[in-house]
Amino acid sequence: MKTILLLVTLIFSAMAVSSCTNDESETEFEYINPDEEQQTALKTEVEQERK
Repeated sequence: MKTILLLVTLIFSAMAVSSCTNDESETEFEYINPDEEQQTALKTEVEQERK
């Protein structure tokens, strides 16, 4: 019984480790320049005024 539980635990742990990914090529942050930031802020203000 202990052998079966050990095998089940090893299978689940192997699946958990193999499913983890580390995509270093993708950046999580979007770089914007100050002009784009101002344009986005203005669009947000205009949309809020229309509601």
